Amino acid sequence: MKTSSKANSSKLLEQLEAVDFALVDMILYLDSHPQDANALTQHDELCEQRKEIRNQLAIANGAVYKYEPTRKLEWPWGQSPWTW
Repeated sequence: MKTSSKANSSKLLEQLEAVDFALVDMILYLDSHPQDANALTQHDELCEQRKEIRNQLAIANGAVYKYEPTRKLEWPWGQSPWTW
């Protein structure tokens, strides 16, 4: 893997971790404030950001999680470049 693509993958992983953290925090908030329309909007935006980052990682490195769908005829987990 090229250094620049590895650096990009690392940056994407950091972004994914940040969005995941924000989502957990938002979910905890929504547990006690289920009618907060702004929080619900933020939650949906964070979910979309997470999906986009995950898709970018999958394009660069293959599946991010082993339970993601695959269109290949063989199981790709462990065959694609690792992100670390």
